[in-house]
Amino acid sequence: MNIATALTSANRYAPLVRNFAGRELKARYKRSLLGWTWSLLSPLSTILVYSLVFSVFFRAAPPVAGNGSQNFAVFLFTGLVVWLLFAGMINGSMGWLQAIGDLRRKVFFPPETAIFGSALALAVQSAIEAGVLVVVMLLIGNLGPTTLVLPLILVLAGLFGLGIGFFVCVLNTHYRDMQYLVGIVLNAVFFLVPIVYPLGIIPERHWGLPIRKIVELNPINQFVTAARESAYLLQWPSLTRWCTLLGYSLVVFALGWRFFAQRSMQLSEDM
Repeated sequence: MNIATALTSANRYAPLVRNFAGRELKARYKRSLLGWTWSLLSPLSTILVYSLVFSVFFRAAPPVAGNGSQNFAVFLFTGLVVWLLFAGMINGSMGWLQAIGDLRRKVFFPPETAIFGSALALAVQSAIEAGVLVVVMLLIGNLGPTTLVLPLILVLAGLFGLGIGFFVCVLNTHYRDMQYLVGIVLNAVFFLVPIVYPLGIIPERHWGLPIRKIVELNPINQFVTAARESAYLLQWPSLTRWCTLLGYSLVVFALGWRFFAQRSMQLSEDM
C-alpha cells in the first residue's frame, strides 16, 4: 500500500478515527475521582520538581523572557509541552496497536485508524496543556503575536513523533522488547535535550567533542527551541528553523506511515 492509497483509506475511515479518539478520551480517566485534572497535575508536578532541582539546587538561570522577566517554571513548561506530545506519540503507538488486536481479528478495518484516533486524543490533551501555558503567559504579561505559531509547532512535533511511532509499533509486534528499549531511549533523550535546563549550561566542548553543538542539532531540540522562541522569548522562529521542522516532521511521518502501511496486512497475525 502506497501513501496515496493510505490517504484515501484514512479519509474513508475518518468516522472510525473519530470513534477511536472518543473512546480513548472517555477511557483515559475512567473511574478516576479527579478525571481530566490529572492531565494537568502530572506535568505540573514534574515542573515543580525540576524547577526546584535545577533552579534552586543547581541555580540554573533561564533566558530572559520576552517581557524582560526570568521564570524557570514557565521556561520548563514550554519545553515540556512539546516533549510530552512527542514522547506520547511514540510510546502510545505501541499500546494503541496492541489494544485493537482482538477486534482486528473479528472485523476488518485499517489498523492505522486506531493509531490516528488515539493520536487525536493525545493531541486534545496536548491542546489543554498548551492552553494552560498560554493562560500562564497571559497572567505574567508574556504574550505576543509569535504565540500564535505555537499550535503549528506542536502539530509538527506530533507528526514527527507519530512517524517514529509507526516504525516502533510495527517492530514491537514482532519483538516485545521494543517497548522497553524505547522507554530507556526516551528517558535518556529527555535529559540529553535541554528541556529541564537551559542550553547555556552545556560546555562548548567535552571529551574532545563539540558537545553543545551536538545537543543543539538534536531533532527534538529543534521543536523545543522553536516553541520557546515563539511562546517564551516572543521571537519569530527563523526560516531555517521552519524548514528544519517541516523537513523532520513531514519526511519522518511519510516514511513511518509508508513503512506501516506496507506491513499492515501482516499485523493481525502478530498482534
